[in-house]
Amino acid sequence: MEYGQSIVDGEVARGQIPRLLDIVLYLCEKEHVEAGMIFQLLEDLTEMSTMRNCEDIFGYIESKQDILGKPELFARGKLVMLRTCNQLLRRLSKANDVVFCGRIIMFLAHFFPLSERSAVNIKGVFNTSNETKYEKEAPEGISIDFNFYKTFWSLQEHFCNPASLTLAPTKWQKFTSSLTVVLNTFEAQPLSDEEGDANNIEDEAATFSIKYLTSSKLMGLELKDPSFRRHVLVQCLILFDYLKAPGKNDKDSPSEATKEEIKSCEERVKKLLEMTPPKGKEFLNSIEHILERERNWVWWKRDGCPPFEKPPIEKKSTQDGVKKRRIRWRLGNKELSQLWKWADQNPNALTDPQRVRTPAVTEYWKPLAEDMDVTAGIEAEYHHKNNRVYCWKGLRFSARQDLDGFSRFTEYGIEGVVPFELLPLDVRSKYQAKPNERSKRAKKEEIKGAAHQAEENQIATPASEIDVEGGRADLEASAAPMDTDAAITTGNISHGGSPDEQQKQGSDTDGGQEPGQIEADAETEAGLIDGEADTEVDLDAVG
Repeated sequence: MEYGQSIVDGEVARGQIPRLLDIVLYLCEKEHVEAGMIFQLLEDLTEMSTMRNCEDIFGYIESKQDILGKPELFARGKLVMLRTCNQLLRRLSKANDVVFCGRIIMFLAHFFPLSERSAVNIKGVFNTSNETKYEKEAPEGISIDFNFYKTFWSLQEHFCNPASLTLAPTKWQKFTSSLTVVLNTFEAQPLSDEEGDANNIEDEAATFSIKYLTSSKLMGLELKDPSFRRHVLVQCLILFDYLKAPGKNDKDSPSEATKEEIKSCEERVKKLLEMTPPKGKEFLNSIEHILERERNWVWWKRDGCPPFEKPPIEKKSTQDGVKKRRIRWRLGNKELSQLWKWADQNPNALTDPQRVRTPAVTEYWKPLAEDMDVTAGIEAEYHHKNNRVYCWKGLRFSARQDLDGFSRFTEYGIEGVVPFELLPLDVRSKYQAKPNERSKRAKKEEIKGAAHQAEENQIATPASEIDVEGGRADLEASAAPMDTDAAITTGNISHGGSPDEQQKQGSDTDGGQEPGQIEADAETEAGLIDGEADTEVDLDAVG
């Protein structure tokens, strides 16, 4: 591209500049060249191009806003970009290039963060160059009070630079006197709803900012315009809001008398805004909300514009491994945890007389006894004996309260544990034990225990020290108490005689026998004793 040649000359020339800028932007993004080079090139292009070509260059800047806004590029080129945009705004016409100026301002608002100090007007500088010119001398043939005309438009000098009111008391007094005259005129000429609807423009084209004409001939018409009144009254609220804001020093703050005057004037202005049709109350609420946000903005600027954007939460890098099992319940499962929690909430539950107690055995086994009744017609699959939990609890109750019934479990099963008084009559005989059955069972156990004890005594005693006859007498004597049969006991006593006689006979017999014969006789007699014991057991079983 040659110097002075337009970008729009030909299709080839139009595509060369964006391609070169894309290459430089890619190199800056990959850190092959300095990150601020792309911003410097854009600034040079805007300086050497016409306003028509600058609009195309700015379109390229808008399309690359996301890339240019990356932290590695933004930190090196934000000031260059700000300078470039400000130079464009100074070159543009505020009357003819309104759309282009708006695009630049919107780009700066999106490109720079909200906490950027360069765009917040920290010093609070006012645009004093916006001077409102009005007629100083009354023209001929005017139909309104020219003094009111000059008083009304003189307020714009104070609205343009509110800081001047705090410099000298005379200026504040002049302003309050002029404002009082204007407010009195507005109150004396209220607007009706019909006038408000007639002068209200509902078209969307009426939403742009209006620069009102200051001709004295239009003063009468402007006073009847609700939009004109609202502009003036809102200017008053903005000025009052600025004066009420506390300054950095106590000297900058208004005096108490000034605060009272501001408060009274502010109440009058708000009342007039509420009375101005259409929808005066809604309009006043919107203005108050905007001013509240403006006060927060002012406080934020005076605190040094601290950043209020919270950084994103960093994800902590977790080590790979087996995840620990989280304990879902306090005591292992849901039921135990609920029970523990219930106990904490009901400390007097154990002392409550109405609490649930352990039922009696007869009461607990009553459902099973009803199942055993054939006349009840209960099907076998619905019997309580099929419920393991029910049977397990019943055995625990019987083990504590009815040992006799608990002992029948091994022989008759769970139905034998049921108390006899609960059993049906036709079933009771089946589970009722015979009268002598318990005594016979005890006899068997006692006889077997005695025989086993005799064998152990024979093994433990040396053969040379054993008195065969005495041992036989002892065995017969020990077997006699165990046997309840009177006939067998009498027979043993009659054949054996008294213990002393048996001992004497044994001594005489042993004297003439060999030691081997003594041992053989002892074994034979022991076998006879065992045979007698077995015979008694069999008889009992038969009986």
